[in-house]
Amino acid sequence: MKEKDVLRNVKMYKLYKTFGEPLMWGPILISCLMNLGHMKLSEIYFMESIVLVGTIFLQIPTGALADIIGRKKTILIGSFFLSLSIILFSTIYSPLSAWIANIVWMIGFSLCSGADSAFLYDSLRLIGKETEYKKIEGDSVGNRFLITAICSIFVGYLAEYYIRLPILLSIPGVVFSTLIVFFFKEPSRNEKYTPGKQIDMAKISLLFVSNHKEIKWIIFFVTTIGVTSKVWFFTYNPYFELVGLDLKYYGIVFFALNIVAWFFSKNVSNISNKVKDINIIVILVLLIAVPILIMSSVPSVFCVGMVFFQNVARGFMGPFFGEFMNRHLNGENRATVLSIQSAVSGSAQFIALGAFGFLLENNGLLFCLQILGIIVLVLGGLAIFRYKKVFK
Repeated sequence: MKEKDVLRNVKMYKLYKTFGEPLMWGPILISCLMNLGHMKLSEIYFMESIVLVGTIFLQIPTGALADIIGRKKTILIGSFFLSLSIILFSTIYSPLSAWIANIVWMIGFSLCSGADSAFLYDSLRLIGKETEYKKIEGDSVGNRFLITAICSIFVGYLAEYYIRLPILLSIPGVVFSTLIVFFFKEPSRNEKYTPGKQIDMAKISLLFVSNHKEIKWIIFFVTTIGVTSKVWFFTYNPYFELVGLDLKYYGIVFFALNIVAWFFSKNVSNISNKVKDINIIVILVLLIAVPILIMSSVPSVFCVGMVFFQNVARGFMGPFFGEFMNRHLNGENRATVLSIQSAVSGSAQFIALGAFGFLLENNGLLFCLQILGIIVLVLGGLAIFRYKKVFK
């Protein structure tokens, strides 16, 4: 593959990543599931935890599939399912319809997860520019944060007029992202697919992870921060309602937090080149744990601003640890190992969402947030302690 093909891949990847997720749904996601899908918050947590179980079982086989038949094919199929899922979400009217849409999303996410990151990194490696991964990934995700931020300004007002409208307006972007994948180009693969090869690839990759202490540490840390962020995100809407934030301001809040995420995603390369890895890791733990504890201890409209700190981590984590992880991987099983990481994260999310949903059934939101903050502080401290022994 020529350099011009790789450079085209980079351009197409940025477009794919920018529009690959619904741009106008985030600020009212939980509100839609509660009002349109007629689900309680605890039921939403239960649904997410069950869907994650399916993701766990799909992640590793789909990663191995991508390593065998090619990343482009796998991403294309996955993107189709993601487009279908947002269309289904726009029509939800009952808990069952919400479940169906979420299962379709699960299939699409599993196929794309790991394969897209591996596609970009291996494309850059062909021309010896894999060190640019962090910047390109940061730019790509940052572009999505910026557009999402702009769209978020209008979400609250649109939702007050017609709550399905933001979801409907999110459909074209996701479909566009799917069409972009047709323009990806990767080296042709001479291997023919067989179930045996897929199983062998999964076994080899699992063995690789189990014997690689650096990879295990990265998976543990990324899972800790990622799972906490996911659980915390699902409390945004209920917390806004608890402290009396008007619905029309939800979009303004999401505009601001996406601007924060955009800034740190775009500047991840510059920041990480000036700050030691261990210092970044300590800061990331504090950016998650401390704001959660403040929000839960002093509930008020002013504490809504605490979610901005999580979005510093949100903008920084993907590009930073994406490069960190890829740096320690082999090209042959890159997508499979990245999918193993996602499967581990999914397992932890299943446990965390289920446990948090159970806690919500028996305790108030603020108490549950306090427990979440303490847990991430303890696990984050353990990861920091282990880092000094693993990365000598």
